[in-house]
Amino acid sequence: MNPLNDLHFSDELNPERDLLELSPDPLPSNASNNRSSLKPIPMWLIMLTMVLLFWSGLYLAYYSGGFKANIYNSELVSWSGAGARGGPVPVDLRVLGKKVFSQNCVVCHQETGLGIPGQYPPLVGSEWALSQGWHGDNHLVKNVLYGLQGPIIVKSIPYNNAMAPWNQLSDQQIAGVLTYVRSEWGNNGSPITPEFVAKIRASTPARTEAWTMQELQAIPRELCSQSAETTEAPKK
Repeated sequence: MNPLNDLHFSDELNPERDLLELSPDPLPSNASNNRSSLKPIPMWLIMLTMVLLFWSGLYLAYYSGGFKANIYNSELVSWSGAGARGGPVPVDLRVLGKKVFSQNCVVCHQETGLGIPGQYPPLVGSEWALSQGWHGDNHLVKNVLYGLQGPIIVKSIPYNNAMAPWNQLSDQQIAGVLTYVRSEWGNNGSPITPEFVAKIRASTPARTEAWTMQELQAIPRELCSQSAETTEAPKK
């Protein structure tokens, strides 16, 4: 038997077979299948992504502090945990006071504490800030609580403007800003404690108008240091 005529013989040895028959059929097109597999993104997933992006933007806008290096949370100045010795960490009044001053007082009194000549009085060497002469620590606290208006004299220079009330600040914030003012720019005044601020606040009737210099002069002078000594004196 001639193997060339044997149709059952291997196709590789049979030259009479059409070469096209030896070629495999082309693969069927899967274009329609591929198109059917590309499904659109679900609408709920798009909406969820938009909500998350919107929430992230609000979170950054509220908590970033403008991405400023000098911004911090005053609530984190102290914490309820224990320090190295097992007790609560005390608040640094000067650090807290500097923040309060920068947020509320710097526009009028300036970062240098020199104020604006002819408009807002200086805090540097001020008898009002340092409780010198007839001025007392109680007058200073009262000024911050309910403001000051009308003509005043500061370092022998007359001023006639108005100071806004800041009674919305806490006792600790007021004590902090006054302690900062009395110890900054070369000032050497003693600290003001939150307890003293609380005492003056409680003993001062609520006001709708700012103080005048004449009203404050009529109030006896009190010092924070004397108040602390009286509080700590042992009972007989």
